Amino acid sequence: MTSFPINSLFSRLALVLMVSFLLLGLMLVQLSRQLDASFQEQVTQKLHLSLAEHIVHEGPLFIEGKPDPAAVERAFHNMMILGKGFEFYLLAPDGTLLNYSAPPEKIRRKRIPTAAIEQVLAGQSTLPLRGPDPRDPIREKVFSVAPVMIDGQMLGYLYIIINGEIYDSVAAQVADSAWLPFALLMLGSGALFLLASTLGLFAWLTRPLSRLSDAIGAMETQGFKTPSLALNTPGAAREVRQLEQAFNTLSHRLQLQYRKVKSVDEMRRELLAHVSHDLRTPLASLQGYLETWMLQQRKGQQPDPAYVEIAQQNAAKIHKMVDQLMELARLESDQVPMRIESVSIAELVQDVLQKYRPAAEAKKVLLDVSPKDPGLQVAADIEKLERVFTNLVDNALRHCHSGDSIRIQLLQDDQLVKVSVSDSGIGIPASDLPHIFDAHYKAANSIRGDAAHSGLGLAITKRLLALHKSSIEVSSKVQQGTEFRFTLPLA
Repeated sequence: MTSFPINSLFSRLALVLMVSFLLLGLMLVQLSRQLDASFQEQVTQKLHLSLAEHIVHEGPLFIEGKPDPAAVERAFHNMMILGKGFEFYLLAPDGTLLNYSAPPEKIRRKRIPTAAIEQVLAGQSTLPLRGPDPRDPIREKVFSVAPVMIDGQMLGYLYIIINGEIYDSVAAQVADSAWLPFALLMLGSGALFLLASTLGLFAWLTRPLSRLSDAIGAMETQGFKTPSLALNTPGAAREVRQLEQAFNTLSHRLQLQYRKVKSVDEMRRELLAHVSHDLRTPLASLQGYLETWMLQQRKGQQPDPAYVEIAQQNAAKIHKMVDQLMELARLESDQVPMRIESVSIAELVQDVLQKYRPAAEAKKVLLDVSPKDPGLQVAADIEKLERVFTNLVDNALRHCHSGDSIRIQLLQDDQLVKVSVSDSGIGIPASDLPHIFDAHYKAANSIRGDAAHSGLGLAITKRLLALHKSSIEVSSKVQQGTEFRFTLPLA
């Protein structure tokens, strides 16, 4: 079962959501109470809006222009029997209190503004309309009002507070006992429903992030020994899919880089082993002939010039081998600049063959290229392409005997030029064909007499063609010859 620590994204979202719901619930409960109170006031005021007018019509409240205490007290008493929540005030035209039903010590202001009274009498009010409460300096309450008219003269107003202090006291008691359970029930049920649904949504949204975190943790603990981890959440949101795709791409690239670094590291160790082996023979020969030459000289004998010549040949072999090693290391660094230009491939091949013409004539090996069309142009780096043909011709010449031939054929095919370098030499065993492009690999029937040829030529050739976005293929039969094939884009 998955656990969610307090510092996890899911736990933090859940905590923030819970607090937000509680605050929202409290606000809704308070707003509901206010709306309910406003609704109750509106209903009550509308029901009792004509109450003051009814009392005024029951009997005169003034005698000779002054309030009649007996009539006022009688009217107030009769109406308070019907509704104990009413409060009655007899006002002068300017709002001064002339008589009232409240105890004198409850009155906080002797005169009230008449603006709300005038709005009700003019019919311009929207219920509920609140007026000033004489029992409080700032409080306002819903009311009923009617002018007191005698002989066409207005002597004052009958001002009735509909929900007075008694009503407020009873309403507060009822609210304390009824509103709290209702509020808790509404708040609890709403919060639980919203919390459950939203937490489920958050769990669904954060699940891909949890899977991503687990995948990164697995990559951290297991390294790159396991296959690349891939995330694919069905039905995930677009942003989540983009995040998973970015992780999958990054994981794949890290896997490739790890394999490449591992391969390069293994190849370097192998290279060091081969270099130490391949250089040992010419170095030993160089040292041996030099020591022999020096020994003859110390004995007063005439040194044999052949010893110096052989030592020089071995030094040249070592120099050539070191150059090849440096060239291969540079090609494998993937930082080799390419200068692609239009190259007359037939002329380039003839130049390469011309360099090997003396050695080929000495071995009685025929060199040929067809067609010799200077108009056949390819897009390539001329320096690197010359190195490719040099390596292939040199390799073919070393494996040919007297009477053999080396032929280079160029064939245009749509937007490509197919190149074939074939010879009729000793061939390569089938078991060796998959490995001949590996650095320092030598076929079972390779020419081993020449230590300078350490198997790097074909490896370099493959890397040079890879820089031209081309691959090289080989086919061979023992004692029948070998053919190398690759393609180049037409210029």
